[in-house]
Amino acid sequence: MIHSPLRLTSNYAWRSYLGGSRLRAFRNESPAVDDHFPEDWLASTSRARNGDNQQRADEGISHLIVDGRDIALTDLIAGQPEWFWGKQVPPVDEPGQIGVLIKLLDAGVRLHLQAHPNREYVKQRFGGNAGKTECWYILSVREQDAYVYIGFQYPPTQQKWAQMVRDQDLGGMRACFERIPVKPGDCLMVPSGTPHAIGEGIFMIELQEPTDWVVRCEFSAGGHVLEHNARFMGLELEDVLSVFDYSEHPLESLGDSFIQSPHVLKTSDAFTDERIIDSKHQEFFRLRRLSGNGPADFGGDEPMVLIMLAGSGQLNGEPIAAGETWLLPGAAAQWDWIPSATTRDDEWTFLLAQPPVRSTR
Repeated sequence: MIHSPLRLTSNYAWRSYLGGSRLRAFRNESPAVDDHFPEDWLASTSRARNGDNQQRADEGISHLIVDGRDIALTDLIAGQPEWFWGKQVPPVDEPGQIGVLIKLLDAGVRLHLQAHPNREYVKQRFGGNAGKTECWYILSVREQDAYVYIGFQYPPTQQKWAQMVRDQDLGGMRACFERIPVKPGDCLMVPSGTPHAIGEGIFMIELQEPTDWVVRCEFSAGGHVLEHNARFMGLELEDVLSVFDYSEHPLESLGDSFIQSPHVLKTSDAFTDERIIDSKHQEFFRLRRLSGNGPADFGGDEPMVLIMLAGSGQLNGEPIAAGETWLLPGAAAQWDWIPSATTRDDEWTFLLAQPPVRSTR
């Protein structure tokens, strides 16, 4: 197997909400319009659970071209684990799985108020090993007053929340939150159980545990009415009320609870390498940001997904441009970046999303 980067082409998944115009523009694709394909799943080994809206048998699974052949990433990893993982101990035992789902997500409308179960709940109810803790890195916003809902600022009792959901009291549900302003470059951690919603017009990178489990409290959004099975993971409301964290999260404490602060790992006159997600969350996923105006280098020996945000150049001799995404196999021990720019005023930026570190607990 080659040790060079492998291009990740678009891998859109059907969703119940509208969006995707910013995503398509980022990908330099047309037409850049909102539709029901607002997510691009990167280096995905997860299947989308879309029921009657399923687009293909393995929707969600990434496919790559290797030696002229189309191959599912799950099959590639299962057949060549050393090539994919390098020196990293795989974080999961399932062959062909990577333990994380990485998305480009472009919400044209505000998404449903929702929460995701933790690992213990999923294990007890469904026999699975992963809940759904997630993280948002904001790429761009359509409006200056972009916002998210995250955690209850005015927490209801479980009984009151249940009544609002039954009655579809949307005003009452929204009154439990403050709008949290967001801007490009912000990063927020969303632990399982946290009630939340992504506001309209936000384009982001979302990293999450590789499941689709979700409890949706609003039954209609963006003109699409959810079927009963899609609201409460196939269960009843009474079964999922314990999923929610009813703690109070005042605005002044959000930095401690959710907002991530970059940590510089390496800096020079040419580039800066930052860890974006606090290392205490590495059992779920990891994210770094490299930026600068000169050459850069970083270690390999573990798989990464590169998202090119700005600029262009060559990585180990492979040309890479803004809007592209690439799989970096763990078989490569070292990565060397040479930017295309010839002046120090031309800056480049890319993200490196990585699978989790295997938990020892």
